[in-house]
Order: sequence, then C-alpha cells, then structure tokens
Amino acid sequence: MLDDVLPGSQAGSIVRGPPSLLRVCAVHRLSPFSSFTQYYGFFPYTRQQGSTMRYSLWQRGVLFLFLFLLPCFSLTGNVAEADTAQAQSCLSVGWPHESSDLKPDPGLVFGRLANGLRYVLKTNATPKNRVAMYLNVQSGSLHETEQQRGLAHFLEHMLFNGTTHYPPGTLVEYFQSLGMEFGGDTNARTGYDETVYNLLLPSNENTVIADGFRVLADYAREALLLDSEVNRERGVILAEKRTRDSAASRVANRQMQFDFAGTLLAERDPIGLEAVIKGADSRLLRSYYDRWYRPENIIVVVVGDFTPQAVEPLLAQIFTPLQGKGEVGTCPEYGKVKEHGTDILVFAEEELGYTGLALSTVFNQDPVKDTQAWETNRLKRYLAVHLLSNRLKQLEEQPDSPLAQSVAHGGLFMGRYGYASLSGRAVAGRWQEGMELLQRTLAQALGDGFGADELARGKREIHALLEKAVQTSATRDSRKLAGEIIGKLNDREVPLSPEQEMDLYGPILDATTVADVNQAMRDLWSARRRLVEVVGRVPQELQGKGGEARVRESFAHAEAVPVPAWVGKERVSFPYLQPPAEPGKVVSSQQYPEIGVETYQLAGGVRLNIKKTGYQANQVLVAVQFGRGKQTEPAPGMAMLAQAVVSESGIGRLSNEQLEASLAGVNAELGFRIEPESFSFFGSSLASEFELMLQLLYHHLHDPAFDEEAFNRSRESLHRMYRQLDNTVEGAQQIRGERFLAGYCPEYTLASWKEVSAVQLAQIRAWLGPVLVREPLEINVVGDIDPHRVMQLVCRYFGHEERRESTAATREVHSFPAGQEQRLQVESSINKAMLTLAWKTDDFWDIGRTRRLNLLAAVLEDRLRVKIREELGATYSPQVISQPSRSITGFGLMRSALIVAPDQARSLAQVIQEVAEGLGKAGVSEDALHRAQEPMLTSIKDSKQDNRYWMESVLKLSSRHPRQLQWPLSIMEEFRAITADELTALAQQYLRPEQAAIVIVNPKAGGAVPSSTGQQQPAGGR
Repeated sequence: MLDDVLPGSQAGSIVRGPPSLLRVCAVHRLSPFSSFTQYYGFFPYTRQQGSTMRYSLWQRGVLFLFLFLLPCFSLTGNVAEADTAQAQSCLSVGWPHESSDLKPDPGLVFGRLANGLRYVLKTNATPKNRVAMYLNVQSGSLHETEQQRGLAHFLEHMLFNGTTHYPPGTLVEYFQSLGMEFGGDTNARTGYDETVYNLLLPSNENTVIADGFRVLADYAREALLLDSEVNRERGVILAEKRTRDSAASRVANRQMQFDFAGTLLAERDPIGLEAVIKGADSRLLRSYYDRWYRPENIIVVVVGDFTPQAVEPLLAQIFTPLQGKGEVGTCPEYGKVKEHGTDILVFAEEELGYTGLALSTVFNQDPVKDTQAWETNRLKRYLAVHLLSNRLKQLEEQPDSPLAQSVAHGGLFMGRYGYASLSGRAVAGRWQEGMELLQRTLAQALGDGFGADELARGKREIHALLEKAVQTSATRDSRKLAGEIIGKLNDREVPLSPEQEMDLYGPILDATTVADVNQAMRDLWSARRRLVEVVGRVPQELQGKGGEARVRESFAHAEAVPVPAWVGKERVSFPYLQPPAEPGKVVSSQQYPEIGVETYQLAGGVRLNIKKTGYQANQVLVAVQFGRGKQTEPAPGMAMLAQAVVSESGIGRLSNEQLEASLAGVNAELGFRIEPESFSFFGSSLASEFELMLQLLYHHLHDPAFDEEAFNRSRESLHRMYRQLDNTVEGAQQIRGERFLAGYCPEYTLASWKEVSAVQLAQIRAWLGPVLVREPLEINVVGDIDPHRVMQLVCRYFGHEERRESTAATREVHSFPAGQEQRLQVESSINKAMLTLAWKTDDFWDIGRTRRLNLLAAVLEDRLRVKIREELGATYSPQVISQPSRSITGFGLMRSALIVAPDQARSLAQVIQEVAEGLGKAGVSEDALHRAQEPMLTSIKDSKQDNRYWMESVLKLSSRHPRQLQWPLSIMEEFRAITADELTALAQQYLRPEQAAIVIVNPKAGGAVPSSTGQQQPAGGR
C-alpha cells in the first residue's frame, strides 16, 4: 500500500561489528566496493531511535552471496603524521587520502574548522530538494571504561531528550512540524567505535539547513543531560534491551566472546550492562560526553541537493564556536586474539531453531594505509572468498546435502583482527556430516585451489557490480552515500566515486590470475588457528561435559580424511528457448499523459503497462501479475511452500545455481511471489539488460521447474523457521494470534507447521503448473527505458500467448472477535511479552478512507509514543499500522503492537484502549494532525520520485483495478486536505474499546507448551 505512504517506524540503531564469525561484516564496512553497498549494503541490526533490533532480510538472487561474502578488509589506515602526534588521545585530525596514493572522489569537498571539527560536503540530487546531514562522533562502546559500559548508547538516547536549543519533549515535535518522520528522517546508531546521528531534511532551503546544523551542533556539545530525563529514559533503554533479547542475540553474544576472546571486543557489547544502565546518572553520562564529544573527534558529512558554496558558510558559522571540555580520552587497549591451536564452542540455545556450524580462523593485523597496493591485495582475497561461497552454493543443491544457507566470508574487523570462516545450518541430526563438508570444501580450496572457469565467473560477477555502480551513480541516494562516506572515513579508507572504483578495480580484476587468487586464499587461512562452533539446537550427544571433546574428535577425523578433487557442475547455456519467429500484434493501446503511462493490449491475454522515468538512472523494474494468488490456495500453507519451491528450482533445464552461474556478469534479478490477489514475477536490472529480463520471464513461464531437491530444501528451511517461531512471542503472534484476529486468511496469517508439512510437491505442481501456462499476464515496466523498444520486445516474447482468465475466487468475510481477549504462552527463556490490540476497519478500495486511516494510525502511534514510551518508559517502540484488505470485502485491521514486560501487558492494553478512545472522545487536535500530516506529505513527495511507488501502487494490477491509475493525481492534495474532524470521526467509528480485540503472548517458565510443529518443546537455555 505504497499509495498510502504508511508512516515508517521510529529509528536509530545499535550497530555491532561481527559478533561472531558466523556473521557478515556488520558495521565494519562492506568494502572494498563501497559504491555497491549503497544498493546492497546492510547492518545486521537496525532499530528504532535508541536501538531495537531487527534482522535485515536481503536475499536477492545471485547478489545474496555477494552480500554475505563481501569481506570486511576495512583496515584502519596508518594514521597521518598529525594523527600520530595525537595517538594517545585517540583523536585524529587528518584525512585518509593525505597518506595514500589514492585520490578521493573529486565531488567531495573536505574542510576543517579552527576548533578541529572536520566536514565533508557533496552535491547529490536524490531525493530531490532534500539534504542528508550526519554527525559522526568517532567513539563508541570500546571507548567506555568498565564503569561506563552502555553509556555510549545511553548517551545517544539522551541527545533526543534535551539540548540547549531544544528542551526536553520538544525535539521530536520540532522534527514533525518540519515534515520529518521521527525514525525515518532522524535517526542514530551506536557501534564499537562510532556514534552517528543523521537527519534527512525535508527542504534544501538555507533556513532549514541552518536549523539542521543547529540540531547537530546541539548534539555535539549542548546536551543538557538532566537527571529527570536520565531517569525517564532509563526505562526506555531497559525496554529496548528486553525487545532485542532473543535466542539469536544470545548466540551471537556468546560467539563474539568466543571468536574474539582476549580482546576488548568480546566485552563491549554496545547495549552495555544492566547494572550500569540502572545506576547511570547525569554526572556519569557527562564524563563520557565531555571526553569524546568534542569538535576534534567529530566529522560532519552533508550530502544533498545544495551547492557547497551556500552550505559551507552556514556550517562554519554554527560549528566554529564549539569547544571541547575537560580531559581528552585515551586509547583503549584492544587486546589480541590467540593465533595458535584449535578451540571448540558448543553452545546450546534450543530456541534458535536450528543447528549452526562454523569453521573459522582469526589473527591479529597491524593497521596499514589504504593504498592501491592494499586494494589490490584485498580484491584478490575477496575473489577467493567469493569463489569459495560459489562452491558452497553448489554443494547445497546436491541431493541430500547436510547443509543449508552456507556461506564463506572473511576480512578484517576494526582494522586489527583478521578472520575467515565457512558457516551454515545443519540439516536436523546431521551436524557431523555438515562439519565434514565444511572442512572438505576448505581443504579442497587450500589444496588444489580454484579453476579458471570459477575465476572467470567471479570476475564477471564483480565486473557487473562495478558497471552497475557506474551506470546508476547519477541517482544515488543521499542517505546511503553519506553513510558510505562515514564508513570509509571511520575505517581510514579513501572514499572513491564509482568511476574511480571501476578505474581502480577493473584492471586489477582483469590481471588477476588463478595463481593469484589461490595464493590469496592460502594467505587468508595461513594462521595456525581454528575455531569450530556448534550452536543453537545442539544434538543430545553434544550436551554435557563431553560435548566439546566429541566435536574436537569429529573435526580431527574430518581433517585426516583424504581430500577428493573438486568436481563442479556442468555449465548449461542460457537462454535455450527461442521466442516466436514473428512478433505479436498490439490489439489496442491507451495513453495516460497526466501520469506518463502507456498501456497496450496484446492478443492472447497479455496487457503491457509502461512508465518511463529518470528517477533511478539506467535502471528498470519489471513485474508480471497473473492468476488469483492466495485466493486460490488449495490448502493452508501451500502458498508459502510453493513460493519457496519455485524460487529454489531454477528453470526446466537449469538448477538455481546453474542459472546463477549462467547469469554471471549481469545485474538482472528475478523473484517469484504468491500474493493475496495474484501470482507475481518481479525483478530489476539495468535498462540495457531488459531483454534478458524478458528471457528469464519467458523461461519461467514456458519451462517451469518444480524440483524435488528444491522442495526438500524449502521444506527443511521452513521447518527451521517454524522451530524459531515456536519459542518466540513474535512467532506465536504470527501463527496463533493472527488467526484469532483474522481467521485463516493468508493475507494476514501464517499457516501452522502441521499444515505446511502436509503439503506435497505433486500438489504444488498441480496448482501452479496450469496457472503459469494459461492465466492472462499483466506485464508492468517502470524505469529509465525507451517505451517503444519495450513494447517491441514484449510483443516479440509474449505476443503469441493463448491465455484465458479463470473464474475469480471469492473470500468469505471473517467474523472479527470484537471485545474478546486471547492469552497465549510460548516455551521461552526470554522474559518479554508481545501485546497486540486490533480494531476491525474496512477494505482497501475506498481510497479516501484508506488514506485517512493511514493518517489516523500515525496520530495514534505518536500518542502511544508519548504515553507509553516517554511517560511510562514501558516499551521501546510502540507501532500502529492500518491494514485494509485488498482481497476480503469489508475487512481490515487497525493494529497496535509492542514488546513489554510480561507483568505489564494487561495494564498496558488498558492504556492503549484509553488512548485510542481518547482520539474519538476528546478529538484529534490540529497540532496532532499537523505533526502526523507533514511527515506523510514529505514521504509522499519522495515516493512519487521512486520507481517502486509507480510499480507497486499504480501499475500493478491496474488491469483489474483501473482506478489505481487515477490515484497519483489526488494523493498529495487529498492528504493535505484531511481534517482533524475527519480523523476524529474515524476514531469514533472504529476505535471504541468494545470493538478492540486483544492478544497477549507471554513466555511460560518451565513445562511444555504445544508448538506449531505438533511437538512438545523443552525449555531453552544456554
């Protein structure tokens, strides 16, 4: 429902480094290809302002491996001479390029004020008329003393709670009044060695930019840190700590301690110690603030639609008066990892839901300068890791493989610790086989090395990413670009433009030989140190005192087994199907000049919608809708499993991995979804690869695959997911709570594992096979393309279809449990509850009502933020969303969801009901309307400059819902015209207490609770 521009969540983040070698590069940056990461980069954790944890899901075809593998060879370069003089103070004053033979992006303006504050400016026009502004404090949890553990993150919270120019309780409201979304447009994150605050200003006017600088300057040196606010925020941080507590985070923390034993990293989780959080006061917080928040330890980065000549004087005027106070902090003693011997970690956390395996090495590394020689070295290492992961992908597709979701990664963390690892998830009961497979794969790579064909594929894949970065550089997002610059500078690396990266890495890549990459692989694993890990659902035979010895024995046996030669899969050419010799004909066409859309009806049941844009340079989105999707699901759970099977099966003559190998060197991505109203193939590519995208679609529709091994892998993967859901309050809400609220409606609920496990491959084939062949196609194309060429190519490939629409499915209306309450329990050792309140609203298709319900949700969420977070300190991030159904007539939900302490859940449900009822009784004020409305208008303005909006909210399924083509013409004006009285009336209609349904999910201490797998689950534990 992008047309409705749902308000995003409040944001910020704790950012960790790789808390284990099972994790990717985390915050320490996905280098060396910094431009790539603006499209595909990620943090393992993102959170609401303060720091709620969520896991990012970013599996995108062949680029899934690229993301997971991209090594963090992000060395902290040798400090410049000026830095060396201040080494003991840990404050740097130079730029990485001052001690490098690499030249920085020529579009960057570097500056330094008299007080030592540094800044970087860059002109960039996406989003249009907006400015991304970042305050980068170069200190984090590693800079805390033992008595300060958690203060870097606590302080990040406190800077939103009162500064000289923005007294307590005024900053968020000020942001909203400007049209900024709290969380989406103002955010912060805390890591090991950095704390970063960011703003995305709604305008590039000088007065707004000056206001933004004033906010950042207040963060830098004008924090009030009032004890009253410290006491109030303490509860929020503890609530956040509760929110992000999970089996995954517990495993990650233990792995961090194991992998980096002997170093400060193992002891300095940014969330800190609960005792410190509970005892912190203004004095203690200020001791950290004054030591590290000082101009000479800060870099301001500004990227956006402005001219440096206009911005630079404003920056100097506001930041020059800032001065540090008190003693400067001294360098932390980082410590060193052990570099010899084999250590074993067996860590039981049943609630993780799967058995995680890892085989790793770690070593110490002296910091080096970021130079062309170093970039050459790490590119070759990256290639080696990338090729190793390609092998793991092949092994996963072998019949009866013991491993899933396996990946290789390697690099440097904090510029001080090198690591390399192979990891994966063991099929149930087969941890030993999985570990042997990891060891054998590593031994094959270290022994015989990689082949010429493997290297050629890897080169093509990296060249494609370099090329995409160049072609799309004109419309890079300012926020991502600013984040990339900060990441480079904090890692003492030289920020380069995409064109510079192509010029640097392209020739190195071309010149790299098989011998080079094999030597790089051996260098990366040359340390005589091995870490072997079995975590999560630890098998019974490994529990207890003898577990580590058993793993050690198994690993020693795997090392002693003779290593067979690597045998890769045969490469199959693509494409192998030829389109009809003659193009089809257009039956009719229609123009919509007011929104720049062209539609064509082709013979045989094919409709084509095209919108040409320049929002994302040289990029195109494609989506094909057909059939009725989940409305025709024959049995509960079949859609979810079928979607995975199609995605994993490849096409008729090529497995998924073979197809990826055939597509090495291109950026085209294609996925499959089963949605509430339709089946969908969706993809993106460079505009020059559009025909290849059509070829992929043509093969998936005309030669689909329903592979048995893909079915088995998908089924096992979903089983692991359900085992995780079984032991979490969030999972119980998804599986059981949602069914209470919406009945069995696939648009809202998950099937149970029992239902999913009953689905057979033959059923999926019988359901989807005919649909792929016979259902009419709606083909939507949005992007920087030539519409005439698009029409010609679509006519060539899809102009001779013979498709007829089947009978439309109907969905019965669900009886909503108004006034009822459901209490659920899960077997979990994690002391948190999930509270959900929902009110029945209505379906999607009255767009005026839908828009007003979205705005009402934003108003209610803001009220709950003030009441439950700010006043009561009882939750971290209360969220409210409106979910009108697109497939069920007359049905929709307004829901509020939050994580709370179990003993507070029921009383907080009462609070939410009272707040919601108050919107109808007392009415929505003009101020509350304005603070919700302005950020939404800003969001709408940005959305209309994004290809995804036009695809998802306007074109997709417009053949069935032609009214969607009119929505862009009214969206801005209608949202602007919404009144407080209209929202009050909706609150009176829908948000009465007797109309609310409540679900409370609590952990159960001890005993067994029936799980969705139909088994009795024992209590989890470490």
